[in-house]
Amino acid sequence: MTLYDFALFVHIVGSLLLTAAFTAEGVGLFHLRRATTGDSVRPWEGVASLARVLGPASVVTILASGLYMLVTSWGWVPWLAVGIFAWVAIAVLGAVNGIRMSVTVRQVLAGTSQSTSLRSRSFVVSWLTRLSIAVGIVFLMTNKPDLAPALLAILAAAAIGVAAGVAVTRTENPAPVVGQPGGAAR
Repeated sequence: MTLYDFALFVHIVGSLLLTAAFTAEGVGLFHLRRATTGDSVRPWEGVASLARVLGPASVVTILASGLYMLVTSWGWVPWLAVGIFAWVAIAVLGAVNGIRMSVTVRQVLAGTSQSTSLRSRSFVVSWLTRLSIAVGIVFLMTNKPDLAPALLAILAAAAIGVAAGVAVTRTENPAPVVGQPGGAAR
């Protein structure tokens, strides 16, 4: 086994960590959007918070191994440059979304904010956009396009993610909030 083979293995493990982070975030997010009380928020915040552990671990493993392969084998080819830029965008958007979600959950649990604040469309749009960009990066890694098609692929992936996020939040009807007009009585 060469160092490149080991780096490729670590890179793939990082991708698996990223998949687990997206899954935990998505499952937690969709249940948090339906939560109506602090008691129903607490368990799903724990699930969503797994993304705050797995996400940074995936950043380290994917970037460290990817940069090693770039330096030792690939060089600065267009698809790699676009892929790294897109990956950094995923990491930054994920950090911003994670911080916002954590603050919002703490406010709901402290009673300083209503659970409806967890239904912000931006949480879902961010999640689906990052997920789509990640799929776009896999496209870059498997097809190795020139600069223009690489940029187009990432832009198309981001647009698909935003559109999917808007569509999902437009058609979804979360449970009514207890104590709100139209909410369930206790």
